[in-house]
Amino acid sequence: MLKSIGVILGGVFIGAVGMEVFRRTCPGGMDKLYSKTREVALGAKGAFKNGYASATRSKDTAVPAS
Repeated sequence: MLKSIGVILGGVFIGAVGMEVFRRTCPGGMDKLYSKTREVALGAKGAFKNGYASATRSKDTAVPAS
């Protein structure tokens, strides 16, 4: 258990250092990455809302079984 937590913390630290190095070497790349991520997240949010609305609408219009 302790070994697993150490591996996870080490991975987070290495990932943070790697992202900092990437940000310093390519500052415009992070802005592009953030904008693309935001665009994908908004698309997924819209798709979820449309699917949820469609599912609840069909549930409301369904005729109950006798």
